[in-house]
Amino acid sequence: MIYVKKSNVSEQDFLNLLKKSKEILVASLSNVTPILFSEFEDVVCEKVNQAARGTFFENTIRKTGKHDFPDIIANNYFGIEVKMTIKDQWTSTGNSILESSRPEEVQRIYILFGKFGGKFDVAFRLYQECLPEITVTHSPRYRIDMNLPEGSSIFDKMKIDYNSLRSDPHPIERIKDYYRSQLKDGDGLWWIDHDGASKTVSPVIRQFRNLSEVEKECFIVDSMILFPEIFGHGNTKYSRPAAYLISEYNSVSTSMRDSFSAGGQVPLKISGKNMYIPRMLYNMATRSDLIRKRLKTISGKTLAFNWRIEAEKDRLAQWKKILDSYSEPIKKGVFASDIFDVSIDGLRNGLRKDGPWGE
Repeated sequence: MIYVKKSNVSEQDFLNLLKKSKEILVASLSNVTPILFSEFEDVVCEKVNQAARGTFFENTIRKTGKHDFPDIIANNYFGIEVKMTIKDQWTSTGNSILESSRPEEVQRIYILFGKFGGKFDVAFRLYQECLPEITVTHSPRYRIDMNLPEGSSIFDKMKIDYNSLRSDPHPIERIKDYYRSQLKDGDGLWWIDHDGASKTVSPVIRQFRNLSEVEKECFIVDSMILFPEIFGHGNTKYSRPAAYLISEYNSVSTSMRDSFSAGGQVPLKISGKNMYIPRMLYNMATRSDLIRKRLKTISGKTLAFNWRIEAEKDRLAQWKKILDSYSEPIKKGVFASDIFDVSIDGLRNGLRKDGPWGE
């Protein structure tokens, strides 16, 4: 990063400095093979200092630390974030959205981008104007596009000013909310929070069958609560649970249906009535205690997002209504929520193995 002490220097003065720096860089590196990024940072700092001779910026430019943002500071007001690529393109992965190492006094940051692929060239642009999206590596990071059309930045899409977002005490939540609002039916949000102490993700994608029994149960219970469409008959009813399995457990399943409803129907006698109930509902009822407990601990925001309505005080009653709205009546006057209310012992005692039968 490069800093400049704040004085009576205009932004145009700084743009002139960047323009002259670009000319020097292009002249000195056009016939050079791609160099290491750390070397390019050093070269940029050297050439910016060269361009600053005889200007307001002379003796005010310095390179910051290895993991600081931005890379160069001038007059403690302007900053230069250095980027490069060995490809013939003007895009790259950018910096963390948190900007935790940014000095408060640095108010205007520009990206200086070196393109070593094809014909070597350099471009510079105001930082927030060339950030179209946010991607995820080990933390949420901006995506850089030096050719991004004006008005197409992530901040334009979110309808929020860059400085407002970077000053927000919870920027990740704001960004999550935006991307959640863009999801299509069946899609899920995969995101790694910046708080590594609360959540870590293995680099290994596991098969569902290789999860621990506790993890399997947690996933099934959460899915029954959050994605009530699995109790219906839609062709895409397992789409959201599949996305949730990836985002929360770093796992995939080639037979999602089997985790919930393998085994067909279950013959059962409830309140003196002989009937067959879907295996899915029987599996739900045997987990009724777990579902009740989980409904008390899961966040209201998570419920509201997945249910598409605000969570009410009586979450269990609300979930039962949603459950019945997705599942067809088992018999006249007998609904999925009635099966949920049967005790586990009642389910075991009510099992019939001599069906089929009629009323």
